[in-house]
Amino acid sequence: MNPSLSTARQAWLTFWRARAARERRLMLLAAWVIAAGLVWQVTVAPALQTWQEASTKQAALDAQTTRLLQLQAQAKGLQSTPPPSRTAAVQALESNAAQWLGPDARVSLQGEQVRVTFKAAPAEGLSRWLAQARSQAQALPVQAQLQRTAAPQTAPPSSSVPNPAPSPASVATPAALWSGSLVLSLR
Repeated sequence: MNPSLSTARQAWLTFWRARAARERRLMLLAAWVIAAGLVWQVTVAPALQTWQEASTKQAALDAQTTRLLQLQAQAKGLQSTPPPSRTAAVQALESNAAQWLGPDARVSLQGEQVRVTFKAAPAEGLSRWLAQARSQAQALPVQAQLQRTAAPQTAPPSSSVPNPAPSPASVATPAALWSGSLVLSLR
């Protein structure tokens, strides 16, 4: 046995025997409490936390799986349906462009591709138009040149009070508008 270890053991035994029985029991109890706390922190608490979080993580995974299955079904549907004729696809793109991109939208056929130009189209409208272009005309974006512009500000009504402080309800952020061109490939 190592001499320094033997000396430390002998010092511990001397210390332990010098204590009263009640004091030794309290020290053993403190050691058990500390050991139980360590076991809890290292083994039980992480497992308990994982078990408590499992239901929320499972719900998030279920929602993600549902969304992926919907996208898979949509992709299979697009693959299985025959593509519309070029004329029908261009007509669908034109009618949707007028509805979602505004009156300045122009659609032109250039070989196997369709070029769409627009000015001051709302972001929501552009998003919906792209979704409809994919589902109805089976057209996919190949190239995009977009520039974000702010909505035109209207002049505030004049009042007799100089420099009135705007109320939070009257201050609104301008809506994002997009101008530019898209090139779509017909299927």
